[in-house]
Amino acid sequence: MTTQGHESHSQVRLLREQFLSKHLPELPGVRDIISASWRRALEHHIDADEPNPIFVTDRDEESLLVRSATPILDNLRAELAGHPVAILLTDADGLVVRRSSVDRALDSGLDRISLAPGYSYAEESIGTNGIGTTLECQEPVLVSGFEHFNSRLAAFECAGAPIHHPVRGHLVGVLDLTSWTGTPGPLLLTLARRTAKQIEEAMLGGLGARELALFRDYLASCQRGSGAILAVNEDVVMVNNHARELYDVADRAALLTHSADVAGATKRVTVLADLPSGVVARLEYRPVYSGSVLAGGVFRVKNQAAAPRAAGTDLHLPGVVGTSPAWRQACAAAQASFSGGNWLMLTGERGTGKAALAQAVARHHAPRGQLIVQDCSGVDDYEAWAGALADEVAGGTAPAVVLRHADSPGTEGLRRLTDVFTSWQGTSLGRAPAWVAVTLSDTSRYPDAAGWLMPFFAHTVEVPPLRHRIEDVRRLVPHLLARHAKSPDLALSDACLRQLMRLPWTGNVCQLDRVLAEVSRRHRSGTIEVTDLPAECRTTARRQLTQLESIERDAIVRSLAAHHGNKERAAADLGMSRATIYRKIRAFGIVPSQ
Repeated sequence: MTTQGHESHSQVRLLREQFLSKHLPELPGVRDIISASWRRALEHHIDADEPNPIFVTDRDEESLLVRSATPILDNLRAELAGHPVAILLTDADGLVVRRSSVDRALDSGLDRISLAPGYSYAEESIGTNGIGTTLECQEPVLVSGFEHFNSRLAAFECAGAPIHHPVRGHLVGVLDLTSWTGTPGPLLLTLARRTAKQIEEAMLGGLGARELALFRDYLASCQRGSGAILAVNEDVVMVNNHARELYDVADRAALLTHSADVAGATKRVTVLADLPSGVVARLEYRPVYSGSVLAGGVFRVKNQAAAPRAAGTDLHLPGVVGTSPAWRQACAAAQASFSGGNWLMLTGERGTGKAALAQAVARHHAPRGQLIVQDCSGVDDYEAWAGALADEVAGGTAPAVVLRHADSPGTEGLRRLTDVFTSWQGTSLGRAPAWVAVTLSDTSRYPDAAGWLMPFFAHTVEVPPLRHRIEDVRRLVPHLLARHAKSPDLALSDACLRQLMRLPWTGNVCQLDRVLAEVSRRHRSGTIEVTDLPAECRTTARRQLTQLESIERDAIVRSLAAHHGNKERAAADLGMSRATIYRKIRAFGIVPSQ
C-alpha cells in the first residue's frame, strides 16, 4: 500500500465525484474495499457532504475493553507527543468511547466533524471511514483523503484496526489513528495494528481467573485431538471449527442445550444427546477448576449412532422447502389440520410463508381440487367482497380456501367475514369449502381480530421466522433463485451463502426473495459473490447473541414492524430511549424491513 500524494489525492477526488454523479458499479483506480463501502453508503442514504453522526449518551466507559486499553493508549499518547495524531477507541458498534491527542488544531478539526466520544462512526451513520469500514470488513483498513465518502472527512488520514475478545473471539471495538491527509498512512496502519494487538493481550490478562482457566483448558483440548470440542460455563460458550463443520445450526443448538444441563457437575460425566438431524451424539464432560473453584466444563463430542436423516429431508410440499425442525413441525401440524378436516389459523411475522404453506398443504392433499386464494387487505366494500367469495365457493366443488391477512379488515369487515364462516359451518359440504385456512400477522393493526376469528378455527400453527430456521436458507436460495434467474447456471458462492445465513432476516422469506430477485436482475449468469449483494446483506451482528439478547432483538424487530420502521415510536413502545434503540439496532444488526 502506498501513501497518496497530491496527484493521487486529486485523482481520487475526481473518481469520487464521478461515482456520486453516475453511481458506477466499478471504478478503475479506486480500491475494491473503498468502492464497496461507497456503494453501501449510497444504499444507506448517507449524506456525501455534511457529516451527521448519531450521538449516544449511554456509552459504556467501564468495559473490559476500556479498562484494558487505557494504560496502553496513555503510553501511546506520550510516544506521539509532538505529532498531529489522534488516538480513538470505539466499541463494536463504532461508538467513540475515548479520544486523545496533544495537537489542538487536530482536536478542533475532529470536533468540527463530530469525531468525538459519544458519536457513532459506523458506516451506516457516516459512510466510508477508518472506523466504520474496519467494523464492516473486520480487518485493518486505511482510508485516505477523498476515499472517505463524506467530503468533510477528506482532510484526514484514518487507520483502523479491529480488536477482538481474546477468549470469545468476537469483535469488541476498533483502535483508530487519525491525522491530517498526507501523513504516511502505512505507518499509521502498522501502529494501529500493533496497538490493537497490545490491547487484546491486556484484555486477556484482565479476564477473570475462571474464564481464563476454562479458555486454557479448551485450547489444550483442541490441540490434543481433531474432534468436536465445546467449552461452557454460565457466561461463556466456545465451539471449535470441527464442531461447526460436523453439525448444522440445529444440531449445535441441541448440543449446547445438553451441555448446559451438565456443565455444573463436579465429576466427569458422559451423556447421550438425540440431535434434530437424527444423529445420537456422545458428550464426554470433564470439569475445569480454577484453584478450588469450578470454572466450567469441556466437552468432547463424538457420534454414537446415525439414524437415517429423516429430519434433514424435505416434506415435498409443492412450492415450499425446508428441513429445519421448526419448519417441519409447522408443516406437520398444518397437514394434520387438513387431514382431520379442521380449519387452520396460521400466525407469525410477515413474510414467513404462512400463505405459501397453506396453499402447499391444500395442493398436496387435494392436487386436483379447486383452490381459492384471496387477500383480505385493501378491500373497499367488504359486503360485496364477502358475497362474491360465498358465491365462488358455492359454485365450486368443495374447494379449499386460503385467506391472506384475515386480521386486516376492521370491525365491519370482520363481521362480514364471520357471517360467511358461520354459513359455511352450518351448511352441507356441497356448498361449503372442504378446508379453510387464514393467515394473521403478529403485528396486526386490529388486535381484536383473533378474537373474532378464533371460534371458527380448531388449529393454530405459528410459522417460525427465518432467523429461527436459518439452516433452511441453504435450500431456500436455489428454490427462490430459480424463480428469478434468467440462466440455470446462476448460483451463489459458498462465502455468499454463509453471509446470507448470518443475517437476521427481519423481513423473513419475502425479504430473502426480494434480495435474490434484485441480484438476479444485475447478474444473468455465473457466480454471485458477497460484494454483489445489496448493502442490507453486508451488515450483520458481529457476534453470536445470547438467548436474552435474541429475545430483546426479536422484541425490537416486532416493535419496528408494528410502527412501520419508526424508531422513536418503537423505542417508546419498548420503554427505551431513542439513543438506546439506535445503539441496539446497530449492535444486533437489525435491518428494518421495507
